[in-house]
Amino acid sequence: MNDLHLGEAAISRVTELERWPFISKELFPAITDEIAERAARDLGPRFVDAVTGELILSINCYVIRAAGRIIVVDSGNGNFKERPALLAHHRFDTPYLERLAAAGVRPEEVDVVVSTHLHPDHCGWNTRLEAGRWTPTFPNAVYLFGRSEFEWLEALFRSDPDDPVLADLAHTFADSVEPVVRAEQAVLVGEEHVVLDEGGVRVSLRGMPGHTGGHLAVDVYGGGRHALFSGDVIHHPLQFAVPELAQGGDQDPEQAARTRRALMEECAADRTILLPAHFPGPAAGRVIREGGRFSFDWLPD
Repeated sequence: MNDLHLGEAAISRVTELERWPFISKELFPAITDEIAERAARDLGPRFVDAVTGELILSINCYVIRAAGRIIVVDSGNGNFKERPALLAHHRFDTPYLERLAAAGVRPEEVDVVVSTHLHPDHCGWNTRLEAGRWTPTFPNAVYLFGRSEFEWLEALFRSDPDDPVLADLAHTFADSVEPVVRAEQAVLVGEEHVVLDEGGVRVSLRGMPGHTGGHLAVDVYGGGRHALFSGDVIHHPLQFAVPELAQGGDQDPEQAARTRRALMEECAADRTILLPAHFPGPAAGRVIREGGRFSFDWLPD
Protein backbone atom coordinates (compact mmCIF):
# COMPACT_ATOMS: atom_id res chain seq x y z
CA MET A 1 0.00 0.00 0.00
CA ASN A 2 1.33 3.41 -0.92
CA ASP A 3 1.14 5.95 1.87
CA LEU A 4 -2.40 7.26 2.16
CA HIS A 5 -2.92 10.97 2.82
CA LEU A 6 -5.98 12.43 4.49
CA GLY A 7 -5.25 16.13 4.66
CA GLU A 8 -2.34 16.49 7.07
CA ALA A 9 -2.52 12.83 8.13
CA ALA A 10 -0.36 10.16 6.50
CA ILE A 11 -1.08 6.43 6.88
CA SER A 12 1.42 3.65 6.19
CA ARG A 13 0.98 -0.12 6.25
CA VAL A 14 3.65 -2.25 7.93
CA THR A 15 3.19 -5.94 7.16
CA GLU A 16 4.46 -8.41 9.72
CA LEU A 17 3.49 -11.41 7.61
CA GLU A 18 2.38 -11.06 3.99
CA ARG A 19 1.25 -14.65 3.41
CA TRP A 20 -0.64 -16.32 6.29
CA PRO A 21 -2.52 -19.36 4.91
CA PHE A 22 -5.45 -21.14 6.55
CA ILE A 23 -7.50 -24.18 5.65
CA SER A 24 -10.85 -22.68 4.70
CA LYS A 25 -12.89 -24.77 7.19
CA GLU A 26 -10.54 -23.80 10.01
CA LEU A 27 -10.90 -20.10 9.28
CA PHE A 28 -14.63 -20.22 8.50
CA PRO A 29 -16.22 -23.38 9.94
CA ALA A 30 -19.52 -22.89 8.06
CA ILE A 31 -17.99 -22.21 4.65
CA THR A 32 -19.47 -24.23 1.81
CA ASP A 33 -17.75 -25.61 -1.27
CA GLU A 34 -19.77 -23.14 -3.35
CA ILE A 35 -18.50 -20.15 -1.38
CA ALA A 36 -14.92 -21.38 -1.49
CA GLU A 37 -15.06 -22.07 -5.24
CA ARG A 38 -16.61 -18.67 -5.97
CA ALA A 39 -13.91 -16.97 -3.87
CA ALA A 40 -11.17 -18.77 -5.79
CA ARG A 41 -12.73 -17.75 -9.09
CA ASP A 42 -13.51 -14.15 -8.19
CA LEU A 43 -10.52 -13.25 -6.02
CA GLY A 44 -7.66 -15.22 -7.55
CA PRO A 45 -4.43 -16.66 -6.12
CA ARG A 46 -3.51 -13.64 -3.99
CA PHE A 47 -6.38 -14.58 -1.68
CA VAL A 48 -7.04 -18.27 -2.40
CA ASP A 49 -4.18 -20.68 -3.07
CA ALA A 50 -4.81 -22.20 -6.49
CA VAL A 51 -3.30 -25.57 -5.50
CA THR A 52 -4.34 -26.16 -1.89
CA GLY A 53 -7.49 -24.02 -1.72
CA GLU A 54 -6.16 -22.38 1.45
CA LEU A 55 -7.36 -18.88 2.21
CA ILE A 56 -4.56 -16.33 2.34
CA LEU A 57 -4.45 -13.64 5.01
CA SER A 58 -1.75 -11.17 6.03
CA ILE A 59 -0.94 -9.52 9.35
CA ASN A 60 -1.02 -5.76 8.81
CA CYS A 61 -0.14 -3.02 11.23
CA TYR A 62 -0.76 0.63 10.43
CA VAL A 63 1.11 3.82 11.29
CA ILE A 64 -0.68 7.18 11.43
CA ARG A 65 1.40 10.36 11.36
CA ALA A 66 -0.53 13.51 12.26
CA ALA A 67 0.05 16.72 14.21
CA GLY A 68 3.60 15.67 15.02
CA ARG A 69 2.41 12.39 16.56
CA ILE A 70 2.98 8.79 15.56
CA ILE A 71 0.18 6.33 16.27
CA VAL A 72 0.46 2.57 15.73
CA VAL A 73 -2.80 0.69 15.15
CA ASP A 74 -2.47 -2.99 16.11
CA SER A 75 1.09 -4.15 16.69
CA GLY A 76 0.86 -7.64 15.17
CA ASN A 77 1.71 -11.07 16.53
CA GLY A 78 5.21 -10.51 17.94
CA ASN A 79 8.27 -12.74 17.93
CA PHE A 80 8.97 -15.75 20.14
CA LYS A 81 5.52 -15.82 21.73
CA GLU A 82 4.58 -19.25 23.04
CA ARG A 83 1.22 -20.26 21.57
CA PRO A 84 1.36 -24.09 21.38
CA ALA A 85 -2.41 -24.50 20.99
CA LEU A 86 -2.69 -21.63 18.51
CA LEU A 87 0.02 -22.77 16.14
CA ALA A 88 -0.69 -20.04 13.59
CA HIS A 89 0.62 -17.60 16.23
CA HIS A 90 3.41 -19.72 17.67
CA ARG A 91 7.05 -18.61 17.85
CA PHE A 92 7.18 -16.08 15.03
CA ASP A 93 10.58 -14.77 14.00
CA THR A 94 9.95 -11.91 11.57
CA PRO A 95 11.86 -8.69 10.80
CA TYR A 96 8.95 -6.55 11.97
CA LEU A 97 11.10 -3.88 13.62
CA GLU A 98 13.22 -3.61 10.47
CA ARG A 99 10.05 -3.14 8.42
CA LEU A 100 8.88 -0.50 10.86
CA ALA A 101 12.25 1.25 10.43
CA ALA A 102 11.86 1.04 6.64
CA ALA A 103 8.60 2.92 7.08
CA GLY A 104 10.57 5.63 8.90
CA VAL A 105 9.53 4.75 12.45
CA ARG A 106 11.77 3.92 15.40
CA PRO A 107 10.02 2.35 18.43
CA GLU A 108 11.04 5.19 20.74
CA GLU A 109 9.32 7.71 18.43
CA VAL A 110 5.86 6.16 18.76
CA ASP A 111 3.45 8.21 20.87
CA VAL A 112 0.35 6.01 20.96
CA VAL A 113 -0.34 2.31 20.39
CA VAL A 114 -3.95 1.21 19.87
CA SER A 115 -5.04 -2.42 20.15
CA THR A 116 -8.36 -2.93 18.39
CA HIS A 117 -8.69 -6.05 20.53
CA LEU A 118 -6.45 -8.37 22.50
CA HIS A 119 -6.10 -11.46 20.36
CA PRO A 120 -2.47 -12.58 19.91
CA ASP A 121 -1.98 -11.22 16.38
CA HIS A 122 -3.12 -7.71 17.30
CA CYS A 123 -1.13 -6.96 20.42
CA GLY A 124 1.92 -9.24 20.30
CA TRP A 125 4.47 -6.60 19.35
CA ASN A 126 3.29 -4.52 22.28
CA THR A 127 6.27 -6.18 23.92
CA ARG A 128 9.59 -7.71 22.93
CA LEU A 129 11.94 -10.07 24.71
CA GLU A 130 14.95 -8.34 26.25
CA ALA A 131 17.32 -10.18 28.59
CA GLY A 132 14.67 -12.81 29.21
CA ARG A 133 11.92 -10.31 30.10
CA TRP A 134 8.97 -9.03 28.13
CA THR A 135 9.30 -5.25 27.96
CA PRO A 136 7.27 -2.63 26.06
CA THR A 137 8.46 -2.39 22.46
CA PHE A 138 7.50 1.28 22.32
CA PRO A 139 9.06 2.73 25.48
CA ASN A 140 7.63 6.24 25.22
CA ALA A 141 4.13 5.37 24.02
CA VAL A 142 0.77 5.38 25.71
CA TYR A 143 -0.96 2.07 25.01
CA LEU A 144 -4.74 2.33 24.67
CA PHE A 145 -6.77 -0.74 25.60
CA GLY A 146 -10.55 -0.96 25.54
CA ARG A 147 -11.63 -1.28 29.17
CA SER A 148 -14.07 -4.16 28.67
CA GLU A 149 -11.58 -5.98 26.42
CA PHE A 150 -8.83 -5.60 28.99
CA GLU A 151 -11.06 -6.72 31.87
CA TRP A 152 -12.19 -9.79 29.92
CA LEU A 153 -8.63 -10.90 29.17
CA GLU A 154 -7.37 -10.12 32.66
CA ALA A 155 -10.20 -12.20 34.15
CA LEU A 156 -9.33 -15.06 31.80
CA PHE A 157 -5.69 -14.83 32.88
CA ARG A 158 -6.63 -14.81 36.58
CA SER A 159 -8.82 -17.90 36.07
CA ASP A 160 -5.79 -19.97 34.95
CA PRO A 161 -7.82 -21.94 32.36
CA ASP A 162 -7.10 -25.59 31.63
CA ASP A 163 -8.37 -25.42 28.05
CA PRO A 164 -5.25 -25.10 25.83
CA VAL A 165 -6.68 -22.42 23.52
CA LEU A 166 -7.93 -20.33 26.43
CA ALA A 167 -4.58 -20.84 28.12
CA ASP A 168 -2.83 -19.38 25.07
CA LEU A 169 -5.17 -16.39 25.14
CA ALA A 170 -4.47 -15.96 28.84
CA HIS A 171 -0.76 -16.12 28.14
CA THR A 172 -1.29 -13.22 25.73
CA PHE A 173 -2.18 -11.11 28.75
CA ALA A 174 0.94 -12.27 30.59
CA ASP A 175 3.44 -11.52 27.83
CA SER A 176 1.82 -8.79 25.73
CA VAL A 177 -0.39 -6.74 28.07
CA GLU A 178 0.67 -7.06 31.69
CA PRO A 179 4.25 -5.83 31.02
CA VAL A 180 2.77 -2.64 29.59
CA VAL A 181 0.64 -2.20 32.70
CA ARG A 182 3.67 -2.84 34.89
CA ALA A 183 5.57 -0.13 33.01
CA GLU A 184 2.68 2.29 33.70
CA GLN A 185 2.13 2.86 30.00
CA ALA A 186 -1.41 1.42 29.75
CA VAL A 187 -4.55 3.57 29.59
CA LEU A 188 -8.00 1.95 29.61
CA VAL A 189 -10.62 3.70 27.47
CA GLY A 190 -14.31 3.37 26.79
CA GLU A 191 -15.95 2.47 23.51
CA GLU A 192 -15.94 6.11 22.39
CA HIS A 193 -12.58 7.82 22.75
CA VAL A 194 -10.79 10.65 20.95
CA VAL A 195 -7.11 9.89 20.43
CA LEU A 196 -6.21 13.08 18.55
CA ASP A 197 -8.10 16.14 17.35
CA GLU A 198 -5.59 18.66 16.09
CA GLY A 199 -4.39 20.32 12.88
CA GLY A 200 -7.50 19.35 10.96
CA VAL A 201 -7.10 15.65 11.79
CA ARG A 202 -9.28 13.63 14.12
CA VAL A 203 -8.44 10.09 15.25
CA SER A 204 -11.04 8.35 17.38
CA LEU A 205 -12.11 4.93 18.62
CA ARG A 206 -15.55 3.34 18.66
CA GLY A 207 -16.96 0.00 19.62
CA MET A 208 -17.58 -2.65 16.95
CA PRO A 209 -18.37 -5.75 19.01
CA GLY A 210 -18.88 -9.33 17.92
CA HIS A 211 -15.46 -10.78 17.15
CA THR A 212 -14.76 -9.89 20.77
CA GLY A 213 -17.06 -8.13 23.18
CA GLY A 214 -14.84 -5.07 23.45
CA HIS A 215 -13.56 -4.86 19.88
CA LEU A 216 -12.72 -1.32 18.74
CA ALA A 217 -12.40 0.30 15.33
CA VAL A 218 -10.30 3.37 14.59
CA ASP A 219 -11.59 6.31 12.54
CA VAL A 220 -9.33 8.90 10.92
CA TYR A 221 -10.77 12.09 9.43
CA GLY A 222 -8.70 14.63 7.54
CA GLY A 223 -8.86 16.73 4.40
CA GLY A 224 -12.53 15.86 3.93
CA ARG A 225 -11.74 12.15 3.78
CA HIS A 226 -12.45 9.28 6.16
CA ALA A 227 -10.48 6.08 6.73
CA LEU A 228 -11.51 3.27 9.04
CA PHE A 229 -9.27 0.58 10.57
CA SER A 230 -11.56 -2.40 11.03
CA GLY A 231 -9.41 -4.83 13.02
CA ASP A 232 -11.12 -8.24 12.89
CA VAL A 233 -14.60 -7.09 11.95
CA ILE A 234 -13.74 -8.66 8.59
CA HIS A 235 -10.99 -11.20 7.95
CA HIS A 236 -11.04 -12.12 4.26
CA PRO A 237 -12.50 -10.46 1.14
CA LEU A 238 -14.81 -13.41 0.49
CA GLN A 239 -16.93 -12.10 3.40
CA PHE A 240 -18.11 -9.18 1.26
CA ALA A 241 -20.18 -11.69 -0.71
CA VAL A 242 -21.36 -13.46 2.48
CA PRO A 243 -21.29 -10.97 5.41
CA GLU A 244 -23.03 -13.52 7.63
CA LEU A 245 -20.11 -15.98 7.39
CA ALA A 246 -18.59 -16.27 10.86
CA GLN A 247 -14.88 -16.57 11.51
CA GLY A 248 -13.89 -19.35 13.89
CA GLY A 249 -12.70 -16.93 16.56
CA ASP A 250 -15.85 -14.80 16.70
CA GLN A 251 -17.03 -14.72 20.31
CA ASP A 252 -20.57 -13.76 19.27
CA PRO A 253 -21.08 -14.80 15.64
CA GLU A 254 -24.53 -13.21 15.29
CA GLN A 255 -23.34 -9.88 16.67
CA ALA A 256 -20.20 -10.09 14.54
CA ALA A 257 -22.33 -10.55 11.42
CA ARG A 258 -24.52 -7.54 12.30
CA THR A 259 -21.43 -5.42 12.94
CA ARG A 260 -19.80 -6.57 9.70
CA ARG A 261 -22.85 -5.75 7.59
CA ALA A 262 -23.24 -2.36 9.27
CA LEU A 263 -19.57 -1.64 8.55
CA MET A 264 -20.01 -2.53 4.89
CA GLU A 265 -23.16 -0.43 4.56
CA GLU A 266 -21.48 2.57 6.17
CA CYS A 267 -18.32 2.34 4.08
CA ALA A 268 -20.30 1.92 0.85
CA ALA A 269 -22.60 4.85 1.61
CA ASP A 270 -19.84 7.26 2.66
CA ARG A 271 -17.01 6.08 0.37
CA THR A 272 -14.94 5.47 3.47
CA ILE A 273 -11.49 4.01 2.88
CA LEU A 274 -11.37 0.66 4.66
CA LEU A 275 -8.08 -0.59 6.10
CA PRO A 276 -8.50 -4.26 7.13
CA ALA A 277 -6.05 -6.02 9.40
CA HIS A 278 -5.66 -9.19 7.35
CA PHE A 279 -6.01 -8.46 3.63
CA PRO A 280 -2.87 -9.11 1.59
CA GLY A 281 -1.53 -6.03 -0.18
CA PRO A 282 -2.51 -3.46 -1.20
CA ALA A 283 -5.03 -4.03 1.64
CA ALA A 284 -6.80 -0.65 1.53
CA GLY A 285 -9.88 -0.04 -0.57
CA ARG A 286 -13.50 1.01 -0.78
CA VAL A 287 -16.64 -1.06 -0.33
CA ILE A 288 -18.97 -1.16 -3.33
CA ARG A 289 -22.65 -1.97 -2.97
CA GLU A 290 -24.69 -3.22 -5.90
CA GLY A 291 -28.22 -3.95 -4.81
CA GLY A 292 -27.96 -6.30 -1.84
CA ARG A 293 -24.39 -7.42 -2.59
CA PHE A 294 -21.06 -5.97 -1.54
CA SER A 295 -17.61 -6.13 -3.11
CA PHE A 296 -14.25 -4.49 -2.49
CA ASP A 297 -12.36 -2.12 -4.77
CA TRP A 298 -8.67 -2.07 -3.83
CA LEU A 299 -6.76 1.19 -3.96
CA PRO A 300 -3.69 1.15 -6.23
CA ASP A 301 -0.60 -0.34 -4.59
